[in-house]
Amino acid sequence: MNPNQLKVIEIPVSIVGEVAGFVYDSKEGIAGIQINILNEKEELVVSVLSESDGYFSYLGLKSGNYSAQPDSIQMESLDMTEITPISFNIKNGQDGDILDTLEFVLKDVSQNSEY
Repeated sequence: MNPNQLKVIEIPVSIVGEVAGFVYDSKEGIAGIQINILNEKEELVVSVLSESDGYFSYLGLKSGNYSAQPDSIQMESLDMTEITPISFNIKNGQDGDILDTLEFVLKDVSQNSEY
């Protein structure tokens, strides 16, 4: 550092996308649900937890095809139904990309059984 002198400092910047949504039961958002985000090769990219109101988000996706779904092991331990994955595409332009429309509605397994 030299006083009273300006220096150029180059900082690398990666443009990434964000995915967000909600996890509900029939009435309200559910906290603590693990959402797995997978790439097109079905490899786990990241897992995020839903917040107290059911909201979840992740910023850091490169351009590509992805799918998201609640963790199947957690769904089994909570006696919730399996949820079909939601597929989505991230196309990062100059400002990145935002997809904030994912919604998972979870149901208790006992609600689906017929008598």
